Amino acid sequence: MPYNHEAALLAFSEVMKTVARLRGPGGCPWDREQTPQSLRKYLIEEAYEVLDVLDRIPDSSALDSPDLSRSFTEEWGDLLLQILLHAEIASETHPEHSLEAMAASLNEKLIRRHPHVFGEVSVSGTEEVLKNWDRIKKEEKGRDPGVTSVFDSISRSLPPVLRTEKIISKVTKVGFQWPDLTGPLEKLEEEVRELRRELEGKTPIDEVRRAKIESELGDVLFCVCNLAHLTKIDPESALRGTLRRFESRFRHVEKRLHEKGTSPEKVDLAEMDRYWDEAKALERKPE
Repeated sequence: MPYNHEAALLAFSEVMKTVARLRGPGGCPWDREQTPQSLRKYLIEEAYEVLDVLDRIPDSSALDSPDLSRSFTEEWGDLLLQILLHAEIASETHPEHSLEAMAASLNEKLIRRHPHVFGEVSVSGTEEVLKNWDRIKKEEKGRDPGVTSVFDSISRSLPPVLRTEKIISKVTKVGFQWPDLTGPLEKLEEEVRELRRELEGKTPIDEVRRAKIESELGDVLFCVCNLAHLTKIDPESALRGTLRRFESRFRHVEKRLHEKGTSPEKVDLAEMDRYWDEAKALERKPE
């Protein structure tokens, strides 16, 4: 079924009016009190709620599930609300930052960065599209005298793993990267050895030693992110997958202990490990 753009524009217009009403005189006290700073945490929370839904959608057929389909629509709507609120708040004092202005700026950028669609440029595939995109971005940034480093375009407020991923991507594009996995694997092993030496030290863990451990642990995490980049794996997705498995297995441990009339805090690690291994075996068991 073709997408109904007219219906989408109508729905978008109506929700914009609703947000304006909430912010306007006689509107909702909570909405009227919000500022760009107070909304920051909600923007992040709603974005991660969307990611949680996307993690449960391996392909489009998953949306055949009524519950998942409802969550998909609802969570994207919640994230859209954050965009609408920020646009409405900005436009109240600076009309040049209205939603219309944001949309126009985005549209202009999309057309400018897709000359193979809206211009006369020819491309052979995705790799060339990305090269053109980066080239055009550099030309745009070149007009800004404040940009002096490949890192200047990376927000410092990004979550650390995401910012690490972007930093690695930037330096890789300018050639600061190993040619294969041998180097980064050896570097990871080296950093793990250095972390182990700090952890196995005989002196008490005071502030100085804790700072050294933190530094070595950070190096290990950076190396892991670099391996993720080189293998084209999203480290955030990988970690979320591990968290889902960990939670599922520990819930199994809790369930089995509850069946015995006890709980994790009342048994030793060996008993919990038995049920943990049981949960892992169940995961491998064919359906």
